[in-house]
Amino acid sequence: MRARMFAALCLTAVLLSVAPPARAAEDSDALRQKDAEVQRLRRSLEQAEKELEQLRRDNERLRQQQGMQQRQQAGAEAARREQELKRLREENQRLRQARERSARDAARPPRQAQPARPLAGLPPLTPDTVVEADELVAHFASDPVAAAARYGKRTFRVQGEVDRFHTGLITRQFTVLLASPDRAFSVACRFNYIDRYKTVFTTQNGRVLTARYDSGREVPLLEAGQTVVIAGRCDGLDKDGAIEFSRCEIVK
Repeated sequence: MRARMFAALCLTAVLLSVAPPARAAEDSDALRQKDAEVQRLRRSLEQAEKELEQLRRDNERLRQQQGMQQRQQAGAEAARREQELKRLREENQRLRQARERSARDAARPPRQAQPARPLAGLPPLTPDTVVEADELVAHFASDPVAAAARYGKRTFRVQGEVDRFHTGLITRQFTVLLASPDRAFSVACRFNYIDRYKTVFTTQNGRVLTARYDSGREVPLLEAGQTVVIAGRCDGLDKDGAIEFSRCEIVK
């Protein structure tokens, strides 16, 4: 009996001596787990803050891009409206000039042209030959086939009175139309811009043809009613009754 009690006391003493270290180990493991959890949460928080900052930067960049796009669109729309306004102004000017020209033509008595010489007896054409615009019109009006055979695709000089001008909006060309005794016909001389010309336009209600140089200086070229001699290549009669010349140059 005593032996049993002694054994029980020994076992109890052993258990009491072992229990505290076991609890300490468990507590240490729990602390390490909690510390690891805290570190994990801290890293997650830092990552979330980085992602939030990146989102803020992305949003700011998007706002700036949208603002830039809106400004660019507004600028493009303003430029388009300015071009349209310019086109309308030029169109109104052309219409006004056309009305004024029609009124002048209606009020002006018909020009009395000199009788044209017969085509058959004329000397051969050379680049220095000067043909009166009135005679040229008379030849094409009376015998278009014979006139085309004589004048078509030939280079010579035509002399006449400046009637009006046409200026191109896109092409770097302008056209001088000479007065004609027959309103069904016209003599249209087409010029190319010289390199120094920035633009060519009309002033004084379409009566004066003016060139603007790259420097900004403006110089009058021709005036309605002026007699000129123009060298060019006759391209023949078009469907609208215009005797067309190309590659033109003013001789005097």
